[in-house]
Order: sequence, then C-alpha cells, then structure tokens
Amino acid sequence: MAHAAPTRDDWEYCRAVLPRVSRTFAINIRLLGRPLEDPVRIAYLLCRTCDALEDSWPGTPREIRGRFDGLEAALSGDVAAAARLAEAARARDAAREDLALLAHLPQVLRCFGALAASERAAIADCLAVMSRGMCHYAAREARWAGVAPGPPPRAYLETEAELHDYCWVVAGCVGVMLTRLFAPLASGDRPGDAAARLERAPRMGEALQLTNILLDWPSDVRRGRCFMPAAWLAEFSMTPGDLVGAPSAGQREILDRLESLARRALVVVPEYLSHVPARALRYRLFCLWPALWAAASIGRARRDPKFPWGPNRPRIGRARLWSLAAGSALAPGAFSRVFRPPAT
Repeated sequence: MAHAAPTRDDWEYCRAVLPRVSRTFAINIRLLGRPLEDPVRIAYLLCRTCDALEDSWPGTPREIRGRFDGLEAALSGDVAAAARLAEAARARDAAREDLALLAHLPQVLRCFGALAASERAAIADCLAVMSRGMCHYAAREARWAGVAPGPPPRAYLETEAELHDYCWVVAGCVGVMLTRLFAPLASGDRPGDAAARLERAPRMGEALQLTNILLDWPSDVRRGRCFMPAAWLAEFSMTPGDLVGAPSAGQREILDRLESLARRALVVVPEYLSHVPARALRYRLFCLWPALWAAASIGRARRDPKFPWGPNRPRIGRARLWSLAAGSALAPGAFSRVFRPPAT
C-alpha cells in the first residue's frame, strides 16, 4: 500500500522540524528556493532517520538489522512498517530530537510520496546505500560489544579503506543524490558537465564527512565511538582512549593524516562548481557555503592548542560564518585558494 497524500500539517511539520535536527542545514537550504527546496528537505530528514538508527538506538545485531530493514520497507511504501518503526521510536525516547523525527516518519514519507518520480528515485537510491552501509557498521559494532561487554574496545572502522567506504555510505551518496536532483535544472550545461559533476559528487560528500569526523573527534571518542581506523591506531600502539585526555605524538600524527585527507577532498569543491552553470547561483552557493565553513573550521581546530585531546569541538563564530557566506555570494569564484591541498 502506498503512503497517503500529504496534508498541509505534514508539510508544515517537515519545514518546522528541520531547524531542530540541523541548525546549519536549515540556514543553507534557504538558498535553494523552488523547485529544489522541498525534495532536498525531505531527503535530508530521511537521511537523519538513518542517523538516528545508527547513533541513538543501540541493540543486538539482529535488532539493528530489523530496524534498518523496517526503514527500507517503509521507504518502499509499506505503511505498516513505517507505523511500527514510528511507534517504537516514540516509546523509546521522544525527548531526543532524532528519535522524535523518527516517530514522525509517516508524515515525512507522505511528503516523500508527493515528490516527482525522478526525485523519489534519486532519494531512494541514496537511502538504500546509506541504510545498508550504516546497518553494516552499527550491527558489527554491536556484535563486537556482545563479545566484550563494557565500553567499545576497538575503533568503529578497521582500515583507511573502510574510512573512505564509511564516508561514501553516509555522505558521498548524498552528494550524488543532490547532483541528480539538480540535473533537470542545469540549463546552460556544456558537454561533459553533467558527467563531471557526478564524478566529483562523492568526494564533495566525503570532504564534509571527513571534516565532521575530525571536528567531532573529542565528543565521539568520549561517547565510545572512534572513527580513526584501527590500523592507524595500531601503528602507534594506541587505543581509542589514547586519542583524548592528554596530548601525544601519535595523536598528532593521526590528526595530521585525517586533516590531510579532509583538505584534499575539499579541493574537489571548486572543481565541482566549475561544472555548475553560472546562472545556477543559488545551487552553487548551497554547495559552496558548507565547504567554506568546513575549511574555516579545520583552520580553527589547527589553532586550538587543546584540540583534539581536549573536551571541546572547535567552532568558528557566527560572524565569521556569515562573513564567509557574504563574501562568496559577492564573488563565488574567488575562494579556490581556501581549498588548496596541504603541502606534501
């Protein structure tokens, strides 16, 4: 059975909830305007439901796989699956914003069902990659925890290859989805532009995810999830707990390595934008602003003497955020220097 047509309340809920689950994205999405704003908003909310299943709803491997299977069924039109997942989330912890969003999954899915077929296809393909990938990593962590009860004894990811794969399943696929949603509006494309955007889209998403992993290092490790690959830690005979609490040489080496990966991925941003028609200024800025903020945040982290071993995530001030945004709006092509890769 397909999801029913959305009501005005459904659309109003989706618009109202976005700032509660992501203040930054709620600012950025205003750039898009019609016709991209609604599909991108619905896509983002559905991605956040995947995040909730991975981050805020622990369980056995079987329970985790069951919930992700339920989400995939709901996305395919299974109204009963959506209702079951929403009710279970409501019973678990309605005070958490991400679980509260999951508790309203039927409303989001009714709005999803009202999108154009091509929009639904792009979003569904992204959610399939994200759901299966997050399920794999979350269920594996649960299996490890079952073997050794207590705080997670090992990193969430095993190798650098897994780090890149994880970035693909949580963010690279989002870059591809956004590129597909934009494609019908890309009037003024030159030959090869569409293919060039799709080729670079995964790295766009990876750049932002690597930045988030870097900036969230202090809080992630303290809550028991370490995204620095176990192979990196083994090189320096470190455990996840060694990454916080006090500075060390190995910690700095791993930070430098992660920062280098993030900066090299950010270099793709101006390349991607060079294949977006100049007349699509709103979309260009929508892609550019988060990347500018990411680069500035990495710089702020580099200047913080207590990062990454201290307790706080480095943040750039709101005034700086808006200064970068305003500058890019006036001269959207003048920021390539911000994304230069680190010297080797």
